Amino acid sequence: MGFFKSLFSSANDKPLRKVEHVSQLQKGDAVEFSDTFALPELLRKQTFVVEDVNTYQFEHKANNEFVLQGTTSEKVYLSYEKDDEEWLNISLKINREQVAILFNLEQFAAMFEEGSAGELNLIEQPNQFDNWLAPIYFRHSFAATGFFYNKDFRPGKPPSYQDDASLELNYFGLSSADEKYSVEMEVWPDGDTDVMLTIHRPMSDVIAMYPGEA
Repeated sequence: MGFFKSLFSSANDKPLRKVEHVSQLQKGDAVEFSDTFALPELLRKQTFVVEDVNTYQFEHKANNEFVLQGTTSEKVYLSYEKDDEEWLNISLKINREQVAILFNLEQFAAMFEEGSAGELNLIEQPNQFDNWLAPIYFRHSFAATGFFYNKDFRPGKPPSYQDDASLELNYFGLSSADEKYSVEMEVWPDGDTDVMLTIHRPMSDVIAMYPGEA
């Protein structure tokens, strides 16, 4: 029986790849979020495709960043962390005009000054940012040096030294008292600064993952 099965099976048949954990996502895979009202509307019940996989390396850790594209023009940035438990980091990049709406620019600029209080207050919450924001943030990371690679090193690791493929950055991080929300800033060598609103969510918010054609 096994002989006939192998005889009539295609030599090109390959076992279907399964994606059972966020850490297994690859470019071209799809991610589906749950319908919980704790998620922002941009994510709720939506499916995104992994458009790219980047790598961030800091002194004691390296993280993959999954760039997600949905049905709108806005990209979402997904990563995960593991300590005593696992959780998702879901980020949305905002521009200078949006920063000025959400925060006092003078107080925001002080987050880049080492001697400042390190406290940032929300001054307005437009509907488009529902479930992305906390009323107040506290700085926990100041000018941490990291390296960005537009590359997926898995199953290996990024180099332990800076090379031509990496881009150095300084990372500034602020989080809410309950550690459910963050504002993250990445300052690049040319002075450009990326500002991200990040929510920290349970792994169960991703309800399904589908392998891409590749």
